[in-house]
Amino acid sequence: MQIDSTVLIDVLRGNKTASKYLSETKQKVFISRIVVMEIIAGCKNKQEIINSLKLIQDFGIEAIEIDEDISALAGKVFEEFFLRFGLGITDAFIAATALVENTKLVTHNLKHFKFIKDLELIVPY
Repeated sequence: MQIDSTVLIDVLRGNKTASKYLSETKQKVFISRIVVMEIIAGCKNKQEIINSLKLIQDFGIEAIEIDEDISALAGKVFEEFFLRFGLGITDAFIAATALVENTKLVTHNLKHFKFIKDLELIVPY
């Protein structure tokens, strides 16, 4: 399963429910490289970046790199949903990553993704 930045942000903020969810999941957990970048963008200093990247590593979360297939699909998804639903560029890449990898997306931001056909969403807690 692929997780959105909302879950990692909760963990970074000390949310025990989020940490428990990630710790107890039986499935391999992935994130899009875009999620890593979103997490870094929210950091205030180098130490926060180091701590955030260590957290991702400690949970055994693997980043999926953006390749040609993901990029092409993100472009199509963005073109289709930007004007109608206000889909953001980063969310287009996150959705495309889940679709290309044929995995569910764990997120609290249903409004950002619910209109994308074939994208399976899970609200984690």
